[in-house]
Amino acid sequence: MKRIMVFGMGGVGSYLGAKLSGINDAELIFIARGAHLKAIQSKGLLYQDPEGNKTIVRPSLATDSASEAGKVDYLFICVKGYGLDAACKAVQANLKDNTVVLPLLNGADIYERVRAVISGSTVLPGGIYISSSIVEPGLVVHSAGKGNVFAGREPGDKNFDPDPLMNLFSQAGIPADWYEDPFPAIWKKFLFIAAYGLVTGMSSRTIGEVIADEDLAAKVLGIQKEIAAIAKAKGIVLEEDAAQAAFDKGKAFPPSMKTSFQRDLEVSGKEHEGDLFGGSILRMGRELGISTAVCSDVYNRILITKAGK
Repeated sequence: MKRIMVFGMGGVGSYLGAKLSGINDAELIFIARGAHLKAIQSKGLLYQDPEGNKTIVRPSLATDSASEAGKVDYLFICVKGYGLDAACKAVQANLKDNTVVLPLLNGADIYERVRAVISGSTVLPGGIYISSSIVEPGLVVHSAGKGNVFAGREPGDKNFDPDPLMNLFSQAGIPADWYEDPFPAIWKKFLFIAAYGLVTGMSSRTIGEVIADEDLAAKVLGIQKEIAAIAKAKGIVLEEDAAQAAFDKGKAFPPSMKTSFQRDLEVSGKEHEGDLFGGSILRMGRELGISTAVCSDVYNRILITKAGK
């Protein structure tokens, strides 16, 4: 019996939980909070896929306290960036030497942040492509993206066998890719999600509206070029046209789609991942001597607007 913990039951965690529920020899543990947790405890998690199909998932345990769960074989961390440190501290007692930890967050430095807290076990750098969110407590709608997971070898660990993890994803029907060097994939995602998130958040425009606006589109591509320059300075191998490719990727999404970061900004008083995007870009730019003027302008506008609310 595989013991699997999904820590954070928002859009990403609920997608994983729903898919993993199809594995017969898996014991699922959901770590959630608030009204969403209470709904899962009382009637299960209702997950709706992009085709409108609904699945009710009843985990072995749904709780807001990881200490109730015991040791696990797999841990998927699916919290927002601002909750990452607390999540890593909360799961220390759940980890074994051979526990596989896969954080599925949006930032470029997530692996490093997890390793700063968690020692031992195996921590895999990785990410996911999906648009999914809580519509009401207990109901999560997966609206776009195939839910592609990618993961790769941890630096310095030549002995980890990825086959059991990839088989787990295959059994669950989760499209997944394994990379011996996962960091280019992580930075390609960051090129897309950070730039579009920041500009949609600043402008309160959808992805389609941003692409159609010459000035806003230029800001997205400008931030992507700054991120690509940072990646190059850090020794991350990306294609020469990585920034343009990340910009063009936005054209494949529904024009009416809002980014997750944008939706968070629209809720007064809600925490958001601005520092994970704008803050980290500015810090890395300063450390490496890379100009981040476009990102600085966009991020500062967001901070000023939020401060005025």
